[in-house]
This record gives sequence, structure tokens and C-alpha cells, in this order.
Amino acid sequence: MTIGKLSSQRLIRRFTVSLAASAAFLAATCAAQPAWKPDRAVEIVVGSAAGGGNDKTGRTMLRIWQQNKWLENAAVLNKVGGGGSLAYIYANQTPGDAHRIAIARTALLTNHIRGLTPITYTDMTPIALIADDPMTLTVRADSPIKSVKDLIARWKTDPQSVSISLGSAFGSTTHFLVALIAKSAGIDPRKLKVLTFGGSADSMTNLLGGHIDMLSLAPGNVVVQHKAGTVRIIGVASNKRLASVPDVPTMREQGIDVVQGGWTLVVGAKGLSPAQVEYWETLLARTVNHPDWKKSLEEDSGEWMFMKSQPMREFLKKEYDTDRALLVELGIVK
Repeated sequence: MTIGKLSSQRLIRRFTVSLAASAAFLAATCAAQPAWKPDRAVEIVVGSAAGGGNDKTGRTMLRIWQQNKWLENAAVLNKVGGGGSLAYIYANQTPGDAHRIAIARTALLTNHIRGLTPITYTDMTPIALIADDPMTLTVRADSPIKSVKDLIARWKTDPQSVSISLGSAFGSTTHFLVALIAKSAGIDPRKLKVLTFGGSADSMTNLLGGHIDMLSLAPGNVVVQHKAGTVRIIGVASNKRLASVPDVPTMREQGIDVVQGGWTLVVGAKGLSPAQVEYWETLLARTVNHPDWKKSLEEDSGEWMFMKSQPMREFLKKEYDTDRALLVELGIVK
């Protein structure tokens, strides 16, 4: 599959659900009384520690629910470990119980493909896709690499000449970004010099210290430093420029047909009923259309998205197959 076809398919899948469609769904579903609603405390299970990305997402949701009295008897529960699998296994303990939901990201698919976790999206009930984080490439402010084309030129001379941190994991969306850019230029992505650290903070420390040349990370990890002038984002893999950094061109603007993001979704236990799914779809539609949610996305340079359960199942199936093909090509599937 060519890079152009792959990125176009990703783009089509990621942006098929518009704001207008969500608003119509919201109007149609919120008028009626739900056929099911929680009758005891709800747990929002997150696979990151307090302050992590999933934790912040869960607490933003909870704050909106409680302030608007949409759902007050709820709490965030941190279950850290196993690449998120501990959170998913905990949320999935009682099939058919809709009182536990979990925040999930792309690792729900990729860690299973790589044999790192036993659970994936087919073992749970996908409820809604609620956001997307476009990936970025970032260098130090004094780097001679000014654009993605400069990066490709360096790679063509020597694929090992640029050291790039992927954050905390190989086979992640950050890894996909550099691999897809390399493929677009006819460069074997397995020959690139990519490495990982404990997380985005460690990666930034190593970049600023001159130990590595570049970061591949979500924009929320680099925008503050970019605005401060200590680093420079050379490209964002989104359909359009980000409002938080309008000076940064997209990959497509630089002639690289790559769109690569890291979505966020909500999943529940296996075997949820249509009425239970409808309750959560409706509540989450209200949540993502709330000004506080949109403000939080803007602060983290995320992109607004909403997709209901059924189309999300189809989306995840395609994502799983596409991600598996790329991970096989990268040589990191067990």
C-alpha cells in the first residue's frame, strides 16, 4: 500500500463525523428520557497516573458532569500498568455492567498486536470516540533542520544521521509518524535512528541537552517550549494548521501526504446493552460539545472529534488492520 493511499484512508476515517452531525445527534437523543441510567457510583478508569493524559481527560469529563449535574455520583480511578491493560481488564471485570468506563488510546490496538497485552477493542464495548491528537516533529531552536524536507534530505544521505525520540514506546503513533514520512520518501523506516525514554518530559530534556536531534510527540508536549522559543515544531500531521501554533505548517503543506493522530475513545465492559450504550453516547455527545471540553482540547492542541459506537467499531477494525500491517513492516510484531 502506498503512503498516499494509507494517509488518505486514515484522513477519511478520522474526519468523517462532523460537528454538524454530532449536533443533530445531540438534539435527537437528549430530548428523550434514557431507557437506562446508572443507579450506583460510576468509575472512570484511566491507565495513567494523576496528571497524565488519560487522567486529565477523565477528570475534565467528570468536572463537566458534576458542574452541570449531568452525573454527580462518579469518580476517576487510576489503574496504571501493562500499557493500559490493567485499566481495561479492571473495567471489563463484570460483563454487561455499564458503571465502569475506561479512557483508551491507540495502544489498545497496538499493544495487543505486538503481544504486549491480552485485551483489545473486541474484548470490550466501544462507546464513543471523543478526540484526536495530531502528531508533530520538533527540533531545538538552533537546529539546522528547518523543515520536514530537510529531514528527508538528511535521511537520504544517512538514515542514522538524525536521532529521534518517540516518547515512551516503539510501535506507537509517534513511531508511525516518522515511519510514514520515511516511506513517503522511499526510505526504509527500519533503518531510522529512533529511541525511547521514560516519557515526553525525559524526551524534551534530552532534546534540550543536545543528546538527540528531534522529537515525535503530540503537540501538547511541545507547544509551550515552541512558544518560548527553545524548540521549533517543524511540522504537524493534521488536516489543517493548529490554532495553538498557526505558524507551524502541516505535513501536507510541505508536500508530505501524511496525516497521523492519536485518538481518544471511551470503552465499557463487554456485553453492554443498546440502552446502556445509548446513555453513554448521549452523555458523551453533550460533554464534547461543552465549552469547557473544547477549551481543554484547545489548551492541549487536540482536535475535536466525536463518533458513536457502531461506526467506531468499523473504524477500529480498519485501524487495527492498518496498524498491524505497519507494525509488521517495522518488524516489531511478535
